[in-house]
Amino acid sequence: MESKYQITAKQLAFLDRFLKKYNFGSEDDKIELKDHIISDFETNGNGNLSQYLSEELGFINKFIGSKLQVIHKTYRRKTIDEAIGFFTSIKKLPITVAVFLTIYFLTINLNGKTLIILFYVSVLSFFTYSQFFLNIKKKDRKKLDRIEYLGQEMWLPYIMLVFPLHIATTTDFDFINSVFFSVYWFVAIAYSFAAIRVMKKEKKIIYNKYKHLLN
Repeated sequence: MESKYQITAKQLAFLDRFLKKYNFGSEDDKIELKDHIISDFETNGNGNLSQYLSEELGFINKFIGSKLQVIHKTYRRKTIDEAIGFFTSIKKLPITVAVFLTIYFLTINLNGKTLIILFYVSVLSFFTYSQFFLNIKKKDRKKLDRIEYLGQEMWLPYIMLVFPLHIATTTDFDFINSVFFSVYWFVAIAYSFAAIRVMKKEKKIIYNKYKHLLN
């Protein structure tokens, strides 16, 4: 459709200031939204950019939200793939088996109270490491939401701490409970480790790719 209005340089500057209020997952997302706004405004707008943007707030928020949701799902998929790699990689499999057997050995030989303490300490150690040693500056999080989503996969193992641990409140586990708790504990540790590996890789990529935005 032919444009019926040509956006002015002054309006472009206003649009840039308007978009600065939003956090984008990437510079590409911002450019895509800006191009869409300009095209639609020139085709369907009445020349009043401020009014147009007010009427399109719903679309703008939906667009940004959908892009960030894709980023979130991408990080989750990468974390899951990393965790699956512990079982499918020939190099990693011996370590995976050794870790699980160690956990199972502890489960059948220690009392419930000691197990709970070890479970909490092991999972919280990964969570603490991710939050403090892989910490991302607050000002960088504000500039790029892709960074904000980077550490969210660490919350799954953290949430697993609220598991009803009455299974481990007795001094004697039966075989089924021992295996179940061992698997649960192992999954929490494996997912935590996988999330940290993804965080390290993606953090490096993000800071290299978007350093012009973060400086």
